[in-house]
Amino acid sequence: MKTVEEKPLLKVEGLEKSFQKRKVLKGINLNIFSGETIIVMGPSGCGKSTLIRCINRLTEPDDGRIFFAGEEVMGLGPLELSAVRRRIGFVFQQFNLIRRLNVVENVAFALRIDGQPKEEAEAKAMAVLARVGLVERALNFPAELSGGEQQRVGIARALARKPPLMLWDEPTAALDPILVSEVMEIMEELVRSKATTMLVVTHEVGFASRAADRIVFMDQGEIVEEGNPATVLTTPSSEIGEKYKKLLKT
Repeated sequence: MKTVEEKPLLKVEGLEKSFQKRKVLKGINLNIFSGETIIVMGPSGCGKSTLIRCINRLTEPDDGRIFFAGEEVMGLGPLELSAVRRRIGFVFQQFNLIRRLNVVENVAFALRIDGQPKEEAEAKAMAVLARVGLVERALNFPAELSGGEQQRVGIARALARKPPLMLWDEPTAALDPILVSEVMEIMEELVRSKATTMLVVTHEVGFASRAADRIVFMDQGEIVEEGNPATVLTTPSSEIGEKYKKLLKT
């Protein structure tokens, strides 16, 4: 239980976003504290991915406030926003690897942009690749990897800067079902290690039940239920929660 004095690492207040005339986010409020793993679930099109992309302004919100480590994100200019993004890892649905770079170069790329020398950046990249079980693939290129391996490279890239917060946008959505488990294993290890605070958009109910400190159910641009897995997946109060409860039983 969080104390009254503890301030959230991430605070979202009244977040709104529309595309054309369709309102995708309708005043989202959410607090995330250091060390937590928060899972966001809901039907396709409910606003989950838009929410997570608005947090570091990959998608620009229409209204609302976002605070990261006490700093308001919405008013930041390009340079200040870049500095904040360096402290927020992002794992995409699509792997977004640089095809002309090998694995270790992909992971070291952000560190090189930060001004770290090549040898230092690549040494740190190798250490992170060890965490995701890909040291032996360090000199391979993305086209030579399976989908699961490419996503693990994406996770390593996001971890390379040791971010206090990681955002995950349906990280297994682009994978064949047989490859999902290898990515889930990496994510669960990160949860156990408490290496970073995690906000995860996913449909993986089993993972959510094992890994989440809190599950947030969204529907039609709103948070309709929020609570610990033991409660919201066994005695849900929302229609969406009931649907996920049934999925867990199948």
